[in-house]
Amino acid sequence: MSLTPQDFRRAWSKFPTGVSLITTRTEDGGPYCTTANAVSSVSLDPLLVHLSLAKSGVTCANVLREGRFGLNVLGEDDEELAIFFSKATSEERQRVPVQHIVTEHGTVLLDEALTAMDCRVVQRVEAGDHIVFIAEVVQIDVRDGRPLVFYEGKFTRVDG
Repeated sequence: MSLTPQDFRRAWSKFPTGVSLITTRTEDGGPYCTTANAVSSVSLDPLLVHLSLAKSGVTCANVLREGRFGLNVLGEDDEELAIFFSKATSEERQRVPVQHIVTEHGTVLLDEALTAMDCRVVQRVEAGDHIVFIAEVVQIDVRDGRPLVFYEGKFTRVDG
């Protein structure tokens, strides 16, 4: 049995995940967006989520500096948005092309997200080439709809 990064990635491609847009702030306070699927709930008391980010990324640097992020769970009609922010340049990531609000804490939350959460980091753990952030949810908006799903290296939808 092999243990290469490619094998690990292929193995995890069999695990369907939701797709989210993580919103952070740049050093000058502007928005910064990136597509992510390494998120999950952690606790109901208190309300905690986890976000895993590559140490080398701008999004990680923003979260380290600001201590917060927006977690926007994308719906099945948001594939174009997810693709754009998964490949966007750093400059392109600094604009929000859809309707949104900015919370009292400066966090961008998308109007069309199935779930939008304003999250405050309470703990971080270095793990290999990533940092895992544990964050308390301080605001949450939930809307009806079906999620966008990432499975076997591509976006798909939930049937049923």
